[in-house]
Amino acid sequence: MIHNFELSLKHEREQAKMADAFYRDVLKVTKIERFNTDSVADMEMQRQDVDVILTLNGISYRVSEKFRDKDYGDLYVEIFSKYPKIKGWLHTGIPNAILYFTPNTVYWITHVSLAAFCINKFFPLIPKEFFKELFQSHQSIISKRINIDNKSIKINLIQAHNSSPDGSDWETIGMSAPFSFFEENGVKIRKWKI
Repeated sequence: MIHNFELSLKHEREQAKMADAFYRDVLKVTKIERFNTDSVADMEMQRQDVDVILTLNGISYRVSEKFRDKDYGDLYVEIFSKYPKIKGWLHTGIPNAILYFTPNTVYWITHVSLAAFCINKFFPLIPKEFFKELFQSHQSIISKRINIDNKSIKINLIQAHNSSPDGSDWETIGMSAPFSFFEENGVKIRKWKI
């Protein structure tokens, strides 16, 4: 399946109204500053994986928003934005938090704890051959097992086949694992049912 980057971006932007309602009604933020106009300044924030700045109790938080149409009970983390050369949003982003929206639940994931665990400990355990196998297979998903701290964990490696109207195409590769796995490894996650 080909992932149309422009359509995906449009879908994400359509979710802003729902996200803003959650920020105002549930989190009780006092200010929402979005970066979605494609201006030079907004694109600079987007390249740093910051979609919005929320002011809550007088403190400003840089937030990366992620939207899923279904809650699989797992967290997807991008490893390669463009495989194999360009690293994903966890490596290059500067948000304070990732707000992960699913139809019934919103997860607040502290970026620094996720990055510390994944980049320093978990990603190095994933053999490069797994990524190469997925890339060469042209499949969208393969499941693998990784050993970490004498435990075997099942992960899904997920590949999106991207194309854009200018004719360019590329592969984005990430992984997903249960939220509980990340929490057991020190990733700070808070959730709200909506």
